[in-house]
Amino acid sequence: MQSFHFKAFLRILVILALGLLAMYLIKHELTYSFLLVCLLVVALFFELYFFQKAHYSAIDRIVLAMMYDDYSLKTTKVQANETMNNLQRLYQKLQTQQQQNEIRELVYLNILNNIETGILILEKKGTTWEIFFINDYFSGLFDIPKIKSWTNLERLLPSLTHHLEVLNFKESKESIDIKIEEEEKQTFILQTSNTISQNQEYFIVLLDSIQKVLDKKEKDTWENLMKIISHEIMNSLTPIHSLAHNTQQILEEEEHLSEEDIDDIKLSINTIVNRTDHLQQFIDNYRKLTMLASPKKQVVAPERILQLSVETLMPLFKQNKITVHTDFSLQTTVEWDAKQMEQVFINLLTNAIHATAKQEIKEININLYEKNNRICIDVEDSGAGILPEIKEKIFIPFYTTREEGAGIGLPLSKNIVEMHNGYLTYHRREDKTVFSLNFPMY
Repeated sequence: MQSFHFKAFLRILVILALGLLAMYLIKHELTYSFLLVCLLVVALFFELYFFQKAHYSAIDRIVLAMMYDDYSLKTTKVQANETMNNLQRLYQKLQTQQQQNEIRELVYLNILNNIETGILILEKKGTTWEIFFINDYFSGLFDIPKIKSWTNLERLLPSLTHHLEVLNFKESKESIDIKIEEEEKQTFILQTSNTISQNQEYFIVLLDSIQKVLDKKEKDTWENLMKIISHEIMNSLTPIHSLAHNTQQILEEEEHLSEEDIDDIKLSINTIVNRTDHLQQFIDNYRKLTMLASPKKQVVAPERILQLSVETLMPLFKQNKITVHTDFSLQTTVEWDAKQMEQVFINLLTNAIHATAKQEIKEININLYEKNNRICIDVEDSGAGILPEIKEKIFIPFYTTREEGAGIGLPLSKNIVEMHNGYLTYHRREDKTVFSLNFPMY
């Protein structure tokens, strides 16, 4: 198939040939023939112009479509020249990529709209911000339409927009109170971040209802707790049921019990007693957690409570050859239930003893200090720490990794600390296990 350039070249040759013929005719004074050839040359010039125009119009049509992201053209027809074919193949490739991008965009939008977190994305326009995206959850959470104007968002959610302006649209993670129309203020966890893509700046806002987060955490905790309780109860009831049934069979089938039968019955009864004692102990521990008495607070010195706890466990420290370092640099007073808080420190130090008992380096550090106008206490040990996969479970009642453990020390300690308006957390610091407590300064 002849290319465009070859066809254009042939047309130019014909025009040149006719031009030479015209010169020959005028030289020999063949006027009418000369005029006829001139008209033919003019006609060929017009034909060449429209031939080129048609060719470049087709190119312009495809190029403009690519410039404006219009991939609706049907370009499956084989073209008359290689340049057009290459351009058409480029258009088809971009057309396929556009379709794939649209599919990905639909998938991403579907994911973002189904996430149970409010998502607001702002786009920088000059010196101002405009709304780029609002997901369904954000729209439903605040009962607002998917607006595109920052001005409209200021009108609908003034507390949020004002807070973002105070942040100067910088990265942050904090809590925020938002008033929705005439309703009471609700507290949300606010997380913001900046990103730049293709020289365009975006500001991403994530909002989670604290109540929703707490409800999920409480639900997960209760599910884990019920699993543990069910496990403990079934571990006791299954052998009790089996042994009781076995004893009943012996008593029903045997008129005269042999010595072997009596031994079997005694063994069954002893096992039942042991399991019921275990179950009773389990229930007693549960009562300790659920029926914890309200603190009887009085003014005490925290360093004195810590010192008493250390002295109580000093025989165990010596027995396990554990070195204890104390730094009570803060001298202050607090309103505590001394007995309850002493129990917390004994629980934490007992865990530290178990954690360091088999380590080469056996150290426990207890620090009392002030930070950000709060009383902080760190109980730090040189143990191997808690495995990452069970870190989230250590404060669940009855969850324990020690055979002799009851699994109530940490949950009970956490409850007591929270009843004293404090927090108990776990983390690793420089290969050390640290349980941190902090309380408000009075």
